[in-house]
Amino acid sequence: MLKLMPFVIGLSALMMTSCGNSMTRAIETETAAEAEICRTIGQKLPTRSRQDTQQTKDEIQEVYLNYKLACPRWAHLIPV
Repeated sequence: MLKLMPFVIGLSALMMTSCGNSMTRAIETETAAEAEICRTIGQKLPTRSRQDTQQTKDEIQEVYLNYKLACPRWAHLIPV
């Protein structure tokens, strides 16, 4: 969890800011600042590894789901 903490904190902050409010607005009204936040966090999302424990896999999946909820237009940045 320690290696995921910056992403969890970042996503929490993101969801509490105006980017998180994008879920209740039309996607077209996303501000430049919101887009920049979503892009920046999306480019730094954690990747999976064969060495991941089940707990780490679950935590990464939760980060991905929260990111997709906060930044639906940027879901393409989630690693596959």
